[in-house]
Amino acid sequence: MSRPNVTFSIYDESFVVPVTEEFSSTIGGVYNPTIYLKVLGNTAEKDAGYMFVPNSSNWYTRLTDYIVNLAGGADVLAGITSYSAGSCASTYLNGLYTGSGISQGFSGEWWPINNFLQYGAGCYVGFGSSSVGNEFKNLGFDVLFQGGSLVGPSGGAAATIYGAPVTSIVDERASGDRPVIGVVYAASSTTAIDSSITGVTFPSGTSNYSYVKVYGEKIHFDTTNSVYITTPLAADVAGCIARTDRDFYPWFSPAGSRRGRILNVVRLNRSLTLQEQDNLYAQKANPVVTFPGEGTLLYGDKTGEAATSTLSRINVSRLFMYIKKALAPTARSILFEQNDAITRSRFKIAAEGFLDRLVGQRGISEYKVICDTTNNTPEIIEANYFVADILVKPITSINYVRIQLTNKDLSDTI
Repeated sequence: MSRPNVTFSIYDESFVVPVTEEFSSTIGGVYNPTIYLKVLGNTAEKDAGYMFVPNSSNWYTRLTDYIVNLAGGADVLAGITSYSAGSCASTYLNGLYTGSGISQGFSGEWWPINNFLQYGAGCYVGFGSSSVGNEFKNLGFDVLFQGGSLVGPSGGAAATIYGAPVTSIVDERASGDRPVIGVVYAASSTTAIDSSITGVTFPSGTSNYSYVKVYGEKIHFDTTNSVYITTPLAADVAGCIARTDRDFYPWFSPAGSRRGRILNVVRLNRSLTLQEQDNLYAQKANPVVTFPGEGTLLYGDKTGEAATSTLSRINVSRLFMYIKKALAPTARSILFEQNDAITRSRFKIAAEGFLDRLVGQRGISEYKVICDTTNNTPEIIEANYFVADILVKPITSINYVRIQLTNKDLSDTI
């Protein structure tokens, strides 16, 4: 018989959620035209067809609660060797969970939302039919990104990438006072990317300045289960936009080393040559590039607009979106007022005060507000219209740097 002793055992149910960036007030949106993600919502959210996820911790908690309940609760999990509440969630995401009752295959849809949340912003997650409901379309998101995912070991099969919901929402809101930027995705391929590259077309219509297209996928490491995951970069670029809003202003470019750093990336699914980057950029697809010692960066800031317009850059496009949103309450406040010089003066003073702030915040260099009898003629007034013309000169981003080095003799004067 052994001597008297005391033994301890530890049953680990902890689950460390990956660290995210600081909170950003920018709100993201994603819509998946399936019902799979519905299981992560409460009763009210299931009825509404969408849920609001404020952070990564909430997203992991929803998944963990679902897996625990589906498997029969904590008591059942305790009887499954080597599975805890946390490990059940992580192994399910990677397709390795063998517990009972798992029937909803949504791990591919879970990852892009998780990737976006790492940048500190909350996200509206919609689910349901292929036709996006008006209630979801009118939610208060600032950036909309494409759902769907590549998931599993590197080189895994592609899941469905949901582009139609982005198009329907962005186009519908483009002409109103609540526009939203849409981030869409061009899948990488094994073929050479030459000047005739296909697959980077933008939705038809007049709002191409509202779309950002990013090329490729990232391979990242799931520390909860030591597995490599492959996911599209659309969610990460949307996250870079949220970071830009938090640390700078919407009219700053989300690309480059200060604002365009991609989080949680081991390597890119495909590394692009310099010529391939040029070919993509010529087709308005923004590459993501890894620089040794600097990190993996969004390395382009084009929209789908023609290159002849400054709206072909993300920061200028978002500047005008910001102006529309900011001036909308002022414009609504003069509805049903007397259409006279006093009302016109009140609007002009308010608009100029707002535009002065944009000059100080490096959004625009100059502006002019015209709101008088030159554009409010008797005919306009009698038709119950009020007209204000606002001219602005946006400050553009730098896309090309040219530095000339001159080799001088020691005898020359500099």
